[in-house]
Amino acid sequence: MQRSLFQFTFVLLMTIGFTGPLALVGQEDSSQDTPPSRQEEVLGDMELIDRVDVLRRQLESPSIPERDKAQQELIGLGIRVLDHLDPAEPSEATDLIQRISMVRTELEKVVAAITTKSSRVTLVGKMTVGEALAGLKKQTENDVALTATTPDIFSKREIDLKIENGTFWEALNSIAQQGEIAISPYAASAGQLRLDPTQSAMQQAVEPLENKTAVSTIQPPQCVSGIFGISVTQVNASRNLVNPKLNSCNISTVVRWEPRITPISFQLPAASIKAVDGQNKEIKLTNREAVFYGTVQSEIAEIEFFIPIELTDRSTEKIKTLTGVGEALIAGRTETFRFKKLGRLKDGYQQTRAGATVTFQGIEKNEELFGLAVKLGFDAQQNALESYHSWVYDNMIYLENKTGEQIVPIAYDGIGQTENEITVRYYFDTDPSAMTLVYKTPASIVKVPIKIELTDIPLP
Repeated sequence: MQRSLFQFTFVLLMTIGFTGPLALVGQEDSSQDTPPSRQEEVLGDMELIDRVDVLRRQLESPSIPERDKAQQELIGLGIRVLDHLDPAEPSEATDLIQRISMVRTELEKVVAAITTKSSRVTLVGKMTVGEALAGLKKQTENDVALTATTPDIFSKREIDLKIENGTFWEALNSIAQQGEIAISPYAASAGQLRLDPTQSAMQQAVEPLENKTAVSTIQPPQCVSGIFGISVTQVNASRNLVNPKLNSCNISTVVRWEPRITPISFQLPAASIKAVDGQNKEIKLTNREAVFYGTVQSEIAEIEFFIPIELTDRSTEKIKTLTGVGEALIAGRTETFRFKKLGRLKDGYQQTRAGATVTFQGIEKNEELFGLAVKLGFDAQQNALESYHSWVYDNMIYLENKTGEQIVPIAYDGIGQTENEITVRYYFDTDPSAMTLVYKTPASIVKVPIKIELTDIPLP
């Protein structure tokens, strides 16, 4: 990621407020989960492009039934149409603008449903860890595998699975437990999940066979909420001998997600959390007014929340149940905006897709650099980008010359924001006047509840 030309303070990034297109997706009933829908590839890529082109022209037919027929066929071709059916230009006929908008809106709803629906898996019988992970990847389209440095002994280890229509996380947890492997949060790139042998398993791998211990069946408290897996990794208690009011107990809770999705941020209101002990007596949180926030870093495959509870009496050995409802913002479909021959465009020229509007704000020469300002805005009625949303600075942007070479900016500078928009100036060391600007951003932001239901959390 490029470094900003000017230093932004942490407070500025954390308080950028603007609004985006947001679909509120209800919490799934796991008993009714289905695998992510896959579009039937009846047409090849080139055939699809040609067919979309024909149907787009048909949308301008003098015959209304012909226009209706083309509109329905475009929807029926599935979500791949979105890659080839650009929004109509403002100067085109109103009916064409409306029909293309309706087609794209219907297909974007399908994308949102696919994105937020948990994957389902069936893996039954004896197989190696490598085969199990390959099957998991094939059935869910999640890029999950052992790290490249994992010894072959672990990928060839035989396990016995009994997973029938289980969630991705249920399947992965079962494979990990039997295979003595664990998620490595720092070993993957965005969109990937990588696993390493546990430390004890690595130690045992070099010991004589007779000294090896059985695989532990003990797992940390965990639960599954749709596309999310939640687990408790650590509980730390502190007793202040000078000021008992400072006594505390922090429950470290990790949220992970299916790697096929792109989360932006999470929040967990303390008011939604309830903890009870073995006698069903409530264990109080130290601050019921708090809201725990977290932004996702693309190179880290999880996010951690520390839930502070009051220090309990030593007679309380465990938390019987810990429940709560959090919320995640997930990037939906990424749209590509192309601005050709920048030198000929008027300042303020804009394109809109799926509720996101990208505006070209002109070129400014700054010594040896060319500053190119881009404004990103979203529909005002939905609150997608209210806080913690510096992810905008990670959006891909580059210049494309006549030969197709991509030229990335050497720096950027945030130059303004409102409730619904943010403007960033990108700096290039090449004159962009004759080039095409390519800007990629999630144009739909999906809001997904996370239901936490953890049980039997041991206390120190």
